[in-house]
Amino acid sequence: MTTSRPTSSPPSAPPRGPRSRERVLDATLALLGEAGYARLTVEGVASTSGVHKSTLYRWWPDKAALVADALASRMDTGPVPDTGNTRDDLTTWLRGTIANYTATPAGATMPALIADLSGRPGALEAFRSAFLTERRANCAAVIRRGVDRGDLPADTDVELFMDALAGAVFYRRLVTGLPIDDGLPERLVRILGLS
Repeated sequence: MTTSRPTSSPPSAPPRGPRSRERVLDATLALLGEAGYARLTVEGVASTSGVHKSTLYRWWPDKAALVADALASRMDTGPVPDTGNTRDDLTTWLRGTIANYTATPAGATMPALIADLSGRPGALEAFRSAFLTERRANCAAVIRRGVDRGDLPADTDVELFMDALAGAVFYRRLVTGLPIDDGLPERLVRILGLS
């Protein structure tokens, strides 16, 4: 699956040199993969990227903001498949979501990042805006199309349906440790009423 990369910084991010920004984001994800979120430092990113630490702090106020931007910029936004079948569309979307959070080093950092962001006013909301908005919009488009096709009930709660799809993946990853196997997308979609 290809990774979507925006052509500009997330909203409210300060302007920055494109090549330097790319080096910093690449270095951030590389170090996340090597050391994990807890051991990643802005100093390490500066050293690896060749961009001065003071410049990084001008662009991102702290490590959490830097990691959030790196994740939002590099992780796949999720497909908006249209196979002609809502079950297959949702299964395809869910496979992309699972790949983001299980097949990439960056996905493994999500729990620590969310915990870090949650204690700071506005930080978690900024991350949601940069990271989740497009991903949820893509999933919502698939669900609404399913409603229009008559595959899902007209009164389907789109937000709750999305939470049920992605929530099962996060719960297995973060709480139970149960396997996230190849058949999980089909089983989830079937449990949600699409056979």
